[in-house]
Amino acid sequence: MTRYSVDPDRHELIATWGTGEGDLATLIASLPAEPGTSVLLSLARVLTPLSVSLG
Repeated sequence: MTRYSVDPDRHELIATWGTGEGDLATLIASLPAEPGTSVLLSLARVLTPLSVSLG
């Protein structure tokens, strides 16, 4: 299952996966500061449950 997180300092959406030996992460999207973190948090809030449903 993919979990989505936000790095508020870099304005980035990050995906993470548990491997059993630790977690892996990758950058999904980076936005300019103008939209703020609320857009990214909204995406993370929607994408994580979607990943659970599809998993």
